[in-house]
Amino acid sequence: MLQSLRERLVRIFETKPEAPIAPGLYHALREADGALARFHLRVERDGSGLLIANAAATAQLTASGALIAKGLLEGKPEAEILAQLAAHFRGAPEEVMRADIDTVKALIAQLAAPGDTYPVFNLEDAALSPFSAELIAPLQAAIPLAPPAALLPILDRLWEIGIPHVKFHVPQGFASADLVRAVERAEDLGMIAGVRGRASDLAREGLLGDLTVAGVDHVTFLYASNQPEIHDALCGAGDHRAATQLLAWLEENEICAVAEIPLVQSTLLTLNETVQALIEAGADNLSCVAYATSDEALAASGDGALLGGGLPQVATIVEEAANEMQARFIWEPPVQRLPDMTLAEQVQQGPRCSADVAVRVEPDGSVIPPRGPYRSAGNLLADPWQTIWNDEAFRVYRERVESPTRCGDCPGLTICAADCPRNPAGWAQPA
Repeated sequence: MLQSLRERLVRIFETKPEAPIAPGLYHALREADGALARFHLRVERDGSGLLIANAAATAQLTASGALIAKGLLEGKPEAEILAQLAAHFRGAPEEVMRADIDTVKALIAQLAAPGDTYPVFNLEDAALSPFSAELIAPLQAAIPLAPPAALLPILDRLWEIGIPHVKFHVPQGFASADLVRAVERAEDLGMIAGVRGRASDLAREGLLGDLTVAGVDHVTFLYASNQPEIHDALCGAGDHRAATQLLAWLEENEICAVAEIPLVQSTLLTLNETVQALIEAGADNLSCVAYATSDEALAASGDGALLGGGLPQVATIVEEAANEMQARFIWEPPVQRLPDMTLAEQVQQGPRCSADVAVRVEPDGSVIPPRGPYRSAGNLLADPWQTIWNDEAFRVYRERVESPTRCGDCPGLTICAADCPRNPAGWAQPA
């Protein structure tokens, strides 16, 4: 992910009480290297922003950075932007404001040609919680694939709310045409569009090519281990071979690949080798999800689930491996092990959604927070968004995320930023 401007553009100036820009989603087209680059700027209630280029690359902006970006994308003269900055950020030296304008100009140019950066929205610190910036909405929605009649109204509503990123969770036996149509609609709206599933299911003849034409931005696929027998035991016979071929195809066709690594007892045995194999194959975007239990008997039974009390130690291994090999990684909220299905079934079903700035939206419109009990906060198609966003389900979630969770045992772990991984109350609990 491109470096955040949260520190680079923060200035200690006296500001007016109102945000410089009204909250909402703003659109712009800009020429870059002879082609049109499409930008979307989402402004939050506190004036901070998220700048999205070509539905693929993102950067966070402070209130001053968002004001500058909006002015530049609208083609305003630098003198006018300087006047706006001076009006809203009293005491700012002109040389500092000019330097910030140059910084945002360079950022816009960089975003227009982002390479293979995956738009990972990760919590690096508790201070960057989903509500610390007064977000008007989450940054991503995970949606189980459904027929267009159910899915398209949900996509339209997500875009109207200002959610710029959607990931379609693909079950076995899905209709290829439904997935292609969903990606097409998301692309038409200007959203970042990704798909998530087993490589065996995504590698149908012609599907990847159709998704590329439709505008898919990234493909997330299960990759449990570099050892085929460990991987296939969790993901299905022959899926390791399919995953290897899928990754090669994505690299050849310059589609961003994201490897979802399920963390269970068997996959920890080969974790370093797995990460190394992925890096060598070109997949340096990793999504890690732990399947956890508080039942010591279940953990000791050979089921494969990880005991919750040991998750910080597991996270240390994961983060050290990713950092050593310079892989980008994101933590999904731990998933509570569900004993009435096999571990393989639960791994293939996958996490509820991605990270702590995301939500789950079911095909009927139900909106589910990323952590805690599987409880609907309302219906996206029937209820006002502010009613959903302020529902009790999100209030409880918000209180957990915003509470200090770091301790002396593991002060530097990214997984601890939103919630203590030992505590089952912060896991994604089953429906």
